[in-house]
Amino acid sequence: MARETQRILGYDFARGLAIIGMIFVNFKTVMVAETDAYLYQLVALLSGKAAALFVVLAGVGMTLMYRKAKNDAGKIRKAKIILLKRAAFLFIVGLSYYSIWPADILHYYGLYVPIGVLFLSVSRKWLIIISFLLIIAYSASVLFFNYDTGWDWNTLEYTDFFTVNGFFRNLFLNGFHPVFPWIAFLLTGIWIGKLNFNNTKIRKRVTLFSFTLFVVFKSISIFLIDALNQLWPTQASNITHLLGTTPMPPLFFYMITASSLAVFIISISIYICNKLSHTLFIKQMVSTGQLSLSNYFFHVIIGMLAIKLFFKKLEAAFSIEFTVVYAIVFSVVIIFFSHIWRMKFKKGPLEYIMRKITG
Repeated sequence: MARETQRILGYDFARGLAIIGMIFVNFKTVMVAETDAYLYQLVALLSGKAAALFVVLAGVGMTLMYRKAKNDAGKIRKAKIILLKRAAFLFIVGLSYYSIWPADILHYYGLYVPIGVLFLSVSRKWLIIISFLLIIAYSASVLFFNYDTGWDWNTLEYTDFFTVNGFFRNLFLNGFHPVFPWIAFLLTGIWIGKLNFNNTKIRKRVTLFSFTLFVVFKSISIFLIDALNQLWPTQASNITHLLGTTPMPPLFFYMITASSLAVFIISISIYICNKLSHTLFIKQMVSTGQLSLSNYFFHVIIGMLAIKLFFKKLEAAFSIEFTVVYAIVFSVVIIFFSHIWRMKFKKGPLEYIMRKITG
């Protein structure tokens, strides 16, 4: 029982890391104009990685909930209904502040989860195969549709989001976190949830394999971009987008490296929590992960709006140095708030509301 608790703590710890990562990335995206500054590029390395980890962990959570039903048809049906209700809740919450935060990920969850429900009973082997095929298919599809459709890249605004065609195109194909191919991250999480991380050999194998996969494909991406840019320097921008590991567009090398890095971080998080679960920092980060939904909501509603109200400006209005310091301060506040809240309450504010509404 203790080992199972530690395993869950590892997932929560990883969730906490994902939240902190998204705070840095999202504050940078909103508050700083793009620059070649080293610090900006350093934070940019997290772009798409923290969010991918967040989605992978959602898949893990779905699988653990499914496994608790223990092959009881009635319990399985109830678990699936709860998941669908929560998906609807997240979809509505995410869209409710779209005008403030168009890069929201919660409303995409409203589509990831119902699709993920269909794959909860699929074998581990097929989850990996389907994920890989989805990534390949999407990467090939950019040859046949214009990924830039709907985007104003100067302002990072999706100009026709509130039209029928634009809305569905954004959700499914070329938004910030489109269902295709981002659903592959959720399927990866479902795959992880089916593994027995209590088995040390399995955990070590997964850690080594995921790290190796990340290093190999990151290296191939760098090599190909460098070689092809020398051959066709006039196409350098297109080559970098097609073969790079940035999240927009979410093509092959990004999806593989972000997936493998997420698995590696989860594996390491479980190991750390097994060894250091008694330490204050681990407890604080676990609490942060346990309030991940509330903390994500707060970093937009409080973190960004507080700056706008105080300074009367927000978008591309601050230096990267100021933004990083602010992200550090806000992260520390979030971590302490989460730990103090969990000492008094079982669920976070938004988590409590969601469970009261959806069961």
